[in-house]
Amino acid sequence: MDYWKKLLIKRIIRICPLYKKTYAKISKGDPNNNLLKKSISNALANVPYYRNKYGNVSIDNNGLDNFIILRKSDIANNEGLFISDKYNKKILLKKSTGGTTGISLKIFSFYKSEICETAYIDYAFSLITKGSNLRVAVLRGNKPSSGIFEYKYRHLLLSSYDLSKTNVKFYVGLLKKYKINCLFVYPSSLHLFCKYLIELGNEVELPQIKGILSSSEILSTEDKNSILKIFPDITLIDRYGQNERVAMAISINKGYYKFFDSYGYVEFINKSILKQNRTAEIIGTNYFNDVMPLIRYATDDYVEIDSNGNIVSIIGRKQDFIINKHNEIVPCIFSERKHTLENVLNFQYYQDTVGILEYRVITNNKFGKEDIEAIEEDLKNSFGNKIDPIVQIVNAIDKTDAGKQKRLIQKLIIPDFNTIIE
Repeated sequence: MDYWKKLLIKRIIRICPLYKKTYAKISKGDPNNNLLKKSISNALANVPYYRNKYGNVSIDNNGLDNFIILRKSDIANNEGLFISDKYNKKILLKKSTGGTTGISLKIFSFYKSEICETAYIDYAFSLITKGSNLRVAVLRGNKPSSGIFEYKYRHLLLSSYDLSKTNVKFYVGLLKKYKINCLFVYPSSLHLFCKYLIELGNEVELPQIKGILSSSEILSTEDKNSILKIFPDITLIDRYGQNERVAMAISINKGYYKFFDSYGYVEFINKSILKQNRTAEIIGTNYFNDVMPLIRYATDDYVEIDSNGNIVSIIGRKQDFIINKHNEIVPCIFSERKHTLENVLNFQYYQDTVGILEYRVITNNKFGKEDIEAIEEDLKNSFGNKIDPIVQIVNAIDKTDAGKQKRLIQKLIIPDFNTIIE
């Protein structure tokens, strides 16, 4: 389904009573009102997998401890067992997960789930500016039906596939022409857009931009710092979610990530030490998908948690980790100095050998030996000399079918881990 059809469906959704009720509860910060217990009861009564496996469990005090962690491998090729008997399978909506972990799942839902999801996404947009004041430009892997842009329904669709220094000037002109005040982006597209803005220097000013909403890829702390230097007066919203819809979180500017208690029940397990902080996997139980309830579902996504229990960052999937020379599994987090990536337009990590990390870069014409040495030095410092870095200049970086750019191409098998990460 193309972007404009999805947008029209959302316009219809917004007049539904359930949408208005859900949005009002989010805005008021209402608690979950026993949604966990209702979700578990529905699963036990109506879903074959849970009825057969857990039919006799008690749900006193919600009963969550009676359920083991549910992995993607438990669901793959058995999706039918997770669909509620109350629904006709022929009329259900179907989506597939991205398969970045090597397993793609078919996720079934009905309109209730779509309506509630829209309310949460709209709430994220509302943190930038309210309703009718929103004029959005989209840089998310969508491709216009012709040319490199389209404008409909107060939305400007820009081709992220055609980002270049020349086209950025044209895009900036379109942002001004259509009085765009919000960018809706993939982080990888935003990263490249910002790099070209820096290249253009004083030629570009976008004071009308009030905020940026990022989702679907990892937005690192370093990325946030860079974006807020270019757009110092905006509200930067990073939204975490997944097609399975078991957990959703939002971070504002450089703030902590807040998981919505009214969206799903979230646990953090397999905690490991990362310097002063800890990493943990996100485990979620969904509330709004009665068709396919998932209880204690392992997302394969990881967070960084500080000593006070605050979620500092979303690190990403297990495949966003690397293996160093000591066979330790560590997050692929690169802390660079201010000018290290000054002449780098885009980058991607690649690992196919233990202890070696390739850093693939698209560069400008000023990039040279000193830049390579600076990157290698920062990579070694970031990973405590436990990684041998290789800087590789490339002409292009591949995207997924959905137009996303993977931050790390990991060819090694990353095992489940509970180890201490130094």
